Amino acid sequence: MKVDLSGKVALVTGGGRGIGRAIAAKLAASGASVVVATRTAATGQAVVDEIVADGGTAQLVALDLSSSAACHAAVAAAAEAFGGLDILVHNSAIFPFTPFAQLADEEFDRVMRTNLYSVKWLASAALPHFAARSGGRMIAIASLIGNRSWLAGLDAYAASKAGMTGLCKSLALEFAKLEATVNLIEPGLIIDDRDPRMDESTARQIVSNIPVMRSGLPSDIANAVLFFASPTSDFVTGQSLAVDGGHHLPDMSAYAMGSHL
Repeated sequence: MKVDLSGKVALVTGGGRGIGRAIAAKLAASGASVVVATRTAATGQAVVDEIVADGGTAQLVALDLSSSAACHAAVAAAAEAFGGLDILVHNSAIFPFTPFAQLADEEFDRVMRTNLYSVKWLASAALPHFAARSGGRMIAIASLIGNRSWLAGLDAYAASKAGMTGLCKSLALEFAKLEATVNLIEPGLIIDDRDPRMDESTARQIVSNIPVMRSGLPSDIANAVLFFASPTSDFVTGQSLAVDGGHHLPDMSAYAMGSHL
């Protein structure tokens, strides 16, 4: 799909590695000016350098987006750098594996602030920019785990992603008044460099239940983001798109393996 985002300004949170890195590169390759927001300056700068080396336009903002002030600062940085904001991609997240009996209130709160509250804060900061220029796009990277969990110990993460889905679907109603859309992407198993705790045995077990019989790649999510960021999706809002090889279809794995015969 050839998409021209020339003149558009995009903010990608969690853009320093994995899925966020692929999203930032994809949007920049399509002509958008991209602000890469990440907690770790070194990884974020590496992404910016790669984009610039490939002929794109990008800038780094190093912030921990677990506070309202930081989220507003990230949006302000994008607007100051490139004159506004058209595309907001919420990708930043933390996902500690903690058995529920050991899940402290402090950790639960930290996950919710980083994964869910930041959706509200970033949306609030983006609102006046979307009002100033029509065609705004907010795209949140949710998760299938928000409505169908397959790994124990992700209680806080699952709650945050379920909340993200509910919040964004509600925001879509209000942002529509500004000719802006709000959509979500629900990745399935994506193999990237974010979490070394996903061992090969667990990955194989999950892949065995994916109808297309492979794990996803960061580029699969970036392609979905590009669709939602493009004019092609003008009439699409309040939607959750599962990018998971059919993993959300619990009865399809049997058909894919031919056991229905």
